[in-house]
Amino acid sequence: MSSSSLASSTTNTYSESIGLNGSSPTLQCRVQYLDDTDPFSSVNLPEPARPPSFTFLTSTILSNQLSSIHKVLNAPHKVADCTLQLCRQDGSRTELGPYLELDQTLDEQREDIDAFTEGRKWSIVLRTQLSVRVNACIDKLLNSDGRELRRSLFSLKQIFQDDKDLVHEFVNNQGLQCLVKIGGAADQNYQNYILRALGQLMLYVDGMNAVMNQNEVVQWLYSLVESNFRLVVKTSLKLLIVFAEYTETNALLILSAVTHVDRAAKHLLWSNAMKILNEMDNSASEVVLLIITLFNTVLSAIPDQDTFYDMTDALEKQGMQKCTQFFLNRKPAEPDLVEQFNIYD
Repeated sequence: MSSSSLASSTTNTYSESIGLNGSSPTLQCRVQYLDDTDPFSSVNLPEPARPPSFTFLTSTILSNQLSSIHKVLNAPHKVADCTLQLCRQDGSRTELGPYLELDQTLDEQREDIDAFTEGRKWSIVLRTQLSVRVNACIDKLLNSDGRELRRSLFSLKQIFQDDKDLVHEFVNNQGLQCLVKIGGAADQNYQNYILRALGQLMLYVDGMNAVMNQNEVVQWLYSLVESNFRLVVKTSLKLLIVFAEYTETNALLILSAVTHVDRAAKHLLWSNAMKILNEMDNSASEVVLLIITLFNTVLSAIPDQDTFYDMTDALEKQGMQKCTQFFLNRKPAEPDLVEQFNIYD
């Protein structure tokens, strides 16, 4: 695409001129910054509201222009930690887009820029590099406690929601191991915050693939089923169901996690879940429904008979038949619960 077509595809924010020497093409573009120097501060709106213009050299790599952009904006970041990201406006809504490659020129990235900005009011935003933000996140999580740790864990879900690119960087820098480490030693409030963040992370392909590749996360989720706190139990079961339903092969990953946890404790498979079912009248219906749904989801995806019967035999040894009859005959009948137990039976 020509420079002139890129300029005309935007709305009065991007114009092109030729440099004083007649040989250096330039593009004049609005610039802003996003103050994300605190990795747990959820900041969505770039500043200033009325952005200044910056004249980019389109054939010069962006890293050589970063210091000048930083100076124009008087941004709070360290220049060495900065990167650039596209931002567009759709009415009153601000949307952050692709990150620009600092080791390339604008000319080399023209197609991606045009695809995101065409027909929109837009700017280039200076912000902290993903790797710097992730390392700061993990460092703060591992070295904080009390109110500071609670604030950080509470913010994590929103951070993942705001920036899907951060998820990729987080899981590739041992972020999941960090969460499991904290979750294993934390109280139920911290565990709930971690589960919320993990649920958001699993909505992304990168996040789900990372959980699939790190069975200790699934082991931790299963271990939480025996928590004394109902919200922790419910959320961990919901995430296990989401994981099981994502692809059939995940059923074996769940079985592997269950086997690891229960054998280490010298228990029969699924003992954490069966303890709850065996409480019968004292078991919350919602939790029971989640457990039997998880059982059915895993069983339906098991590819071989031996593994299938290993699981059902373990459940039957722990009173599954008695539990099934109890919940099928309990009054008043609960249709969803009856349906799932009939599927199992």
